[in-house]
Amino acid sequence: MDNVLFSIKNVSKIFPNGNIALSEINLEIFEGQCLLIAGSNGSGKTQLMRIITGLVETSRGTVLFKGASLDGSLEKVRRSVGLVFQDADAQLVGDTVAEDIAFGPKNLGFPKNEVEFRVSESADQMGLGDKLLYSPRRLSGGEKRRLAVAGILAMGCDTLIFDEPFANLDWPGVIQVLRAIKSLKETGKTLIILTHELEKVLAFADRLLILHRGIIKDDGPPEEVLNRIKPEYGVRDPRKNYSSIKDCSWLEE
Repeated sequence: MDNVLFSIKNVSKIFPNGNIALSEINLEIFEGQCLLIAGSNGSGKTQLMRIITGLVETSRGTVLFKGASLDGSLEKVRRSVGLVFQDADAQLVGDTVAEDIAFGPKNLGFPKNEVEFRVSESADQMGLGDKLLYSPRRLSGGEKRRLAVAGILAMGCDTLIFDEPFANLDWPGVIQVLRAIKSLKETGKTLIILTHELEKVLAFADRLLILHRGIIKDDGPPEEVLNRIKPEYGVRDPRKNYSSIKDCSWLEE
């Protein structure tokens, strides 16, 4: 985890009406790391991820991707970094699961046989191999999130960003997504998870960052950060309901 993936320097995002979404963010994100970014609604989590993926411009400050300016690296970012949106339906683009997964690699120009291989491999990895001919609209919430991940994997992305991955999911859906996160971590993917529901996924985190009103309030090993956490940040310390951080997961395996 010594290689810096993103280097964010003095980044601020100010809207035309004067509202400040992010203020003087300084942050390094490392390859192979599972980083949890926690904060209440409106803390700036989504804006930060949209900035580092090139979807939103900064008001000031710079973002580097693997040491190079983000402005000149957007094509590399789009091939390397996949964003799983909070609204899974917003990422459905195909009439079948297979078509949906194939959308990304097709647009990247992979030949037909390579696309077919990538679709099959990533669908199997996400437990969707038996649903390739299904309509994505027929899938459950958890399956739709896994479908989004499968599409990202088919593109060859090494980094996945999850924006509130458990939003609007029932228990089975949460378990499905957690299994996917665990599998991705075990294969060495870089994971950035934006959530305020630490009790579901904290066990997988290498690092915890607290964002509050657009400002980084704390950053470091999860246990150390939780020992310093303040109520006004709007993030619950889940440890009182578990024996240790390694038990802070809804995945009982």
